[in-house]
Order: sequence, then C-alpha cells, then structure tokens
Amino acid sequence: MGHTGTQDYIIENEQKVPAAYSLKQLVLYFLRLGTLGFGGPVALVGYMHSDLVEKRKWISEAGYKEGLDIPTAIIAIAVILLLIYTKKIQEPFIILTAAIIGIILKMLL
Repeated sequence: MGHTGTQDYIIENEQKVPAAYSLKQLVLYFLRLGTLGFGGPVALVGYMHSDLVEKRKWISEAGYKEGLDIPTAIIAIAVILLLIYTKKIQEPFIILTAAIIGIILKMLL
C-alpha cells in the first residue's frame, strides 16, 4: 500500500489547501528530528520552527502558532495541577481559574 500518486492536504485558515510536503518527507523529517535532536521539548520546538516555517516553508507562521496552542495549554494546566498537588498554592481554585482564563485568552488572541 503506497502513498504515491495522491495529494496531501492540510487545513490552513479553515480551508483545505495542498500541502507543501509529502507524507514521506514529513515522516523522514520527524524520524531525523527524533533521532538526532537534543535539548528537550523546548529546543525541539525551536528547531521545528526554524526548519518547518523559516527554511522549508512547509507551514505558515500562523499555522505553527495554532499548532502549539493545545500542547501549550496542556503543559500549563499540568504545571498548575502539580503545584496544587504539592500544596504550594494556598488558593488552588482561584489560581486554576485564573490560569485557565489566561490560557483561553492566549489561544483566542
């Protein structure tokens, strides 16, 4: 079962557009990044921006930022929950509510 002969598409600004890369190129890129990349998630995200947005132009700046919204929100909530678990925060409900509002506002801007 090959993937050749078909066009890959991405969703950009809520519209289906042809991808600037093939599935094979994407798989090889992430295989290389996972094998040779180092420095932790923050460093890898930086490498991905440099490679995918600036050099290869496979995705737009807006698409890249949109793609980071969900993992950013998950990480922020995980940190807050960890602080609550370790009892470092005196008013967890207020802090959690404020953090969630901040995360939602960031995603909307």
